[in-house]
Amino acid sequence: MYRILFTVGSFPIYSYGVMIALAFITAILLAMKEAKRYGENPERVLDISLYAILGALIGGRLGYILQYLDYYLKNPLKILYFRQGGLSFVGGFLVAYFLCWLYVKRTKISFWKYADIAAPSIAIGLGIGRIGCLLNGCCFGVVTENYGIKFPSLHMPPVYLQQLKDGLIASGSSCTLPVIPTQIYTSLCGFLIFFILHWMKKYKKYDGFLMLNFFILYSISRFTIEFFRFYENNYKIFNLLTITQAILLGVVLVSLVFMNILKKKA
Repeated sequence: MYRILFTVGSFPIYSYGVMIALAFITAILLAMKEAKRYGENPERVLDISLYAILGALIGGRLGYILQYLDYYLKNPLKILYFRQGGLSFVGGFLVAYFLCWLYVKRTKISFWKYADIAAPSIAIGLGIGRIGCLLNGCCFGVVTENYGIKFPSLHMPPVYLQQLKDGLIASGSSCTLPVIPTQIYTSLCGFLIFFILHWMKKYKKYDGFLMLNFFILYSISRFTIEFFRFYENNYKIFNLLTITQAILLGVVLVSLVFMNILKKKA
């Protein structure tokens, strides 16, 4: 909708990049506050955050590129255009999670304790970051006659270019056909999960409780939203589930297993 917020000289400032930066800053500050509540050193959160940001950017970009591989094979330089949008939350989260795990293992601090510190921060970061997707016009849903929103042609958002490519709109159209605003739904789910995790703190009986519940809550919400998201390559496993949905099912099952293990240890 508003891909470019303003320009500094001839340098455009993209709304997507601004919202992603705001998401990281908010998440880090919140996690530092949580670390104090847990009696941990907030500076340790800053160290972990560097690994999380690096993993989120690399993994998120790779995940997004795989979704639109044909486009990026034809336009390889566009791979480096981070500011214009294009990060996969699942891909970014998995790589960030792995790098943070390596850091925690090397420093010999409690992995699950810091995971619980980070869980609410990740949820609120997700809520803020998806607003950037809405402003950028990426991560959109399928065309719909009801409950959809139209994106203007201003600055050629990804949804406009996709419909132009698919022949759904004519060249020079002022806006797109209405699409399901999956970005809004994902953002609202992120904020909702944040409040649920905040409420669940008083029921925590072992380290890892909040993070594992985040995995389950996010997976359920994202699994549902996937039915309404648009994918150029609509490949489905067993003609039923997208690759992302299959991964999310695996995340839920693994989370339930770890819940049982950690509960018994506690």
